[in-house]
Amino acid sequence: MVYGPIFLTMWMLFGSIFHGWDQPHLERVEVRTGFAVALNDTEHPTGFEFVPLLPSAVIPLTDTIDPGPDFLKGKIEWNPELFAASFVYPYARPIIGINPLQFQYALEPRGKWEPYGMAGLGILHSNIERRETGSDFNFNLAFGFGTRYRLNPNTALLLEYRHIHISNADIDDNNAAIEANTFLTGLSISL
Repeated sequence: MVYGPIFLTMWMLFGSIFHGWDQPHLERVEVRTGFAVALNDTEHPTGFEFVPLLPSAVIPLTDTIDPGPDFLKGKIEWNPELFAASFVYPYARPIIGINPLQFQYALEPRGKWEPYGMAGLGILHSNIERRETGSDFNFNLAFGFGTRYRLNPNTALLLEYRHIHISNADIDDNNAAIEANTFLTGLSISL
């Protein structure tokens, strides 16, 4: 199981098995921050809140894809990300992790706007101190959408919504997940 992500990472960084496909290259770096609010439910009403800091790299994996209508033209990008955050409610605790399997589908720019969708998977460590989670080691599943607003050819502002699911994937008997609505802003710098 551990060899799959390693092989995928090495393949994406150091070349392709497909003839005619250029070696992936780092196109830009991005950093996001914002605020996350966990969804409350009646069984686990803790109401976690945290502030993330999410630096990432963006590596295009495809040229423009044309799935049909012009408004769906875009490209697939690999977006590995460091996950650093701090719980701010009900107590202060650090969260650290990595999202190595995170991808974006970036639509063709529309003027200064470039919308995208994203999905990712990673691992996190935090002393959550919530008996229902049962483990300091957790998985992070995220999906969302956002847009880049070009300030100039090399710089863009980011605005993004992301749903983050944090759980231990039944590694421990207790596995009540944290489901967080996350609102992010950031900066994208093309290299």
